[in-house]
Amino acid sequence: MIKKNAIITFDYEVFLGRKTGSVEKSVLQPTEAALKILKANNAKAIFFVDATWLTFIQKNFPDDFYKVVAQLKDIVDSGSSVELHIHPQWLNATVEDGNIVFGTLQHYKLQSLKQEEILGLFQQSIAMLQAITSQKISCFRAGGWCIEPFSDIKPALEVFNIKYDFSVVPGLFLNEGKVYDYDFSIVPRLPFYKFSDTINENAEDGCFTEIAVSTYQNSPFYRVMNKTLLKLSRDKIFGDGVSAKEKSMDKTITQALRFTKSMLTLDKTSTLIFKYLLNTHFRKSKLIVVVSHPKIISKQALLNLKYISETYNTLSPGELDKLQI
Repeated sequence: MIKKNAIITFDYEVFLGRKTGSVEKSVLQPTEAALKILKANNAKAIFFVDATWLTFIQKNFPDDFYKVVAQLKDIVDSGSSVELHIHPQWLNATVEDGNIVFGTLQHYKLQSLKQEEILGLFQQSIAMLQAITSQKISCFRAGGWCIEPFSDIKPALEVFNIKYDFSVVPGLFLNEGKVYDYDFSIVPRLPFYKFSDTINENAEDGCFTEIAVSTYQNSPFYRVMNKTLLKLSRDKIFGDGVSAKEKSMDKTITQALRFTKSMLTLDKTSTLIFKYLLNTHFRKSKLIVVVSHPKIISKQALLNLKYISETYNTLSPGELDKLQI
């Protein structure tokens, strides 16, 4: 039986809230557990490394930096890939009494920077990652899913020949009039497509390829069952930090009872629910793109990773050109 294709992606970063968490528990340990599973199944993943965070710890926490460097080399040596992820709020981070503090959300989005600043940040980030891994950067994921307006980021991707973007989650949106808003309600409902000036339009002659995160119609029943199963399994994340306050759209009973779009993720998903989703909602999908974060990996998430590693053919960036055929 021919295996279907999957792209497993990890956002390799610490927490961005009032407590970033330790590098050991929020990054190194969970990533090592994930790599063990990937290696055992000869599977590959794409690790989107927050290069702005990496630059910050190089300056302020060099011991942690060198531990991360060693793991990034292990990731590449094992057949997986290190690619570019940027959370610009690290530009305003400081260290107070040994703790990392984010004083402002002024630079939450790349688009808050001037064009020359964006180019400089890409140049610095790419040079650092490529020096560590000796692997060319060809993929990008925007921090906070804030890829639009794409025209502000496009020149940097052109200059550094980054062909693949992984920042789109079809059907999802957050519209609160805040800096962290995003809107994927009108993007093409395709697993991958060409684009040029905006991710909202499929352009056959576009020089970039969007590889969209897989989404499904989430029901109140799924949410209740998933929460119950996770509680029964006493599932607990590896990470020891606190996320930035997540904005929930389920603020009323009516909203809590509605169907919503959700991204396919290893994290905070019961293994029973995860397998059910793959075998029903994604049964006919020739390609799925799944998201995870080492900082919120748990035992259930590792079981999900094991399942997808065993049952799917996992693709690396070097194999993405096949999708163009």
